[in-house]
Amino acid sequence: MATIATTDLPIHRLDVETYHRMVASGALEGLRIELLDGLLVEMSPKSPDHVVVVTTLMRYFAHEPRWWTQVQDPIEAAFDCEPEPDLVVASHRPPPGRHLRTALLVVEVAVSSHRLDRGRKAALYAAADIPTYWLVDVPGRTVEIRTEPGSNGYTRCEIYREGSVVPSPLDGVQDLDITALLADVDT
Repeated sequence: MATIATTDLPIHRLDVETYHRMVASGALEGLRIELLDGLLVEMSPKSPDHVVVVTTLMRYFAHEPRWWTQVQDPIEAAFDCEPEPDLVVASHRPPPGRHLRTALLVVEVAVSSHRLDRGRKAALYAAADIPTYWLVDVPGRTVEIRTEPGSNGYTRCEIYREGSVVPSPLDGVQDLDITALLADVDT
């Protein structure tokens, strides 16, 4: 995973609208990137363990018709940030021709992207006032639940280990058994 680099060189940062024009033009076709802080950032490759956990989470959340659930799709979190979280649950569909701008829950599944997911992405989701952010740490076999977003990030983080149950943040969705979530993971 590429890290967001710092430089003394003058750079031009993109806003979401410019990024959308680039996507529409086909200039970014086939690239696994997302827009973070105005920069095009490479996304981690999807390992088999990552795919299994994301698919299990999708099936876990998608059965409740009250919630809009999307998998690995963009969310317009700031004027210069359009990350593609592994899972998003919102109270509504995105407006026609737009991406979601907020959500009730965002989930990132980390096999090798821990630094970015715990750092910049956690701060970004908190600044977007997303009330709950889950980080599924696949090698650590834990789920980190961040809540109470503010301008300095999430003020609360609880860690649930394999063998425990994560309380659901949404009506109509059962609590999540971490052992069942990670049952088919080799790591």
